[in-house]
Amino acid sequence: MIRPLKLAHTSDVHLYDGCTKERDSFTRVVDAVIETGADLFLIAGDLFDHNRVKAGSIDFVYAQLARVACPTVIIAGNHDCFDPSSVLRNMDFSASGEHVHLLAEAEGRTIEFPELHATVWGRSMVDHDETNKPLAGSPERLRDLWHIGMAHGLYVDYPESGRSSLITPDEIAATGFDYLALGHVHVHGQMKHGNTLACYPGSPTPYDLNRHPSCLTMVELVPGKEAVATQLELPVREAVSA
Repeated sequence: MIRPLKLAHTSDVHLYDGCTKERDSFTRVVDAVIETGADLFLIAGDLFDHNRVKAGSIDFVYAQLARVACPTVIIAGNHDCFDPSSVLRNMDFSASGEHVHLLAEAEGRTIEFPELHATVWGRSMVDHDETNKPLAGSPERLRDLWHIGMAHGLYVDYPESGRSSLITPDEIAATGFDYLALGHVHVHGQMKHGNTLACYPGSPTPYDLNRHPSCLTMVELVPGKEAVATQLELPVREAVSA
């Protein structure tokens, strides 16, 4: 029988050289992933603010992800897009451990986690423009396993908007994912289409703490029940040194 699953989901961390607030926020995210006992950690794009970050920022990410025990899956967003100059392209996440997986393929790729009774599909962004369809090529469910997706783009209910990297209600419903981990929008938001719960987790380093707290989204998948996503507010502490 398929087992219950606890997911931790973040996106839009926007790390860059000298970013003390962002580093502290990502440290608190990793703390929460560990403290909540998450079974799976999803980073849905824009881990980095741009593709010109230096070795210090890369080593910081390696060190933080090495602290995580559960499988961790990463996709590229529009800020750290997987073009020829991508910082992600030149990283070796095995430096953090074999539990860290980058879904680098523009056409998308599925990873199966037998111990979790789950699959995770995602595709890394190469071009952030009108031609990019973040959910294009999403697969059908594999056997009786949790069907989880990742995508970085803009949710709209009017696909003729002319915006880039659009994700529509019909596309979400058609995936059949039990949970769709989104990135790109910096505030927490949830939408349900068909049987799929999709969610933006909210940036862990918000621009306005009075309106939008520093947060991580926790997701509970329980057999026979609808997915439940909860915004977990993270404590604000003194920033770590760059």
